[in-house]
Amino acid sequence: MSNQITGRLAAIGQTVQIPSKTGGSPFLKREFLLDATPHDTWTGERSQYENIVPLEVSGDKCAELDNFSVGDIITVSFALQGREWTNQDGQTKRMVSIRCYKIERRNQPGQTAPTQQAAPPQPTPQYQAPTQRFPPNVDAYGNPDNDQLPF
Repeated sequence: MSNQITGRLAAIGQTVQIPSKTGGSPFLKREFLLDATPHDTWTGERSQYENIVPLEVSGDKCAELDNFSVGDIITVSFALQGREWTNQDGQTKRMVSIRCYKIERRNQPGQTAPTQQAAPPQPTPQYQAPTQRFPPNVDAYGNPDNDQLPF
């Protein structure tokens, strides 16, 4: 099961180079902020409790963030990573980071997905599925509303 979060890109940091302790190539890291504040399903009002999540990418993924702009709605697939070390005073310290391995742009309401090439016209189906809305519809328990049964 992968970890995913969807939200609006709030800020994109600069790529940081961290020198290698062994003299090898430097480690590249880039942070960004994702505004994943929930919205009320019925009114569309933004919750008063913000959820701004600091995320990071590393290595070749740092350049991938140049393809996005602040305000884009994205879905991020990530892994939680942690480590433990002992500092000079003998205290054990722990650190957790959220490492993103996949970033996908979501369509904003009223926009269509960019296409690589013009597709041949397709016959119009009798029923068209509703377009993806942000935030996604959820039931009273916060679960995705996937009930599309005709009865």
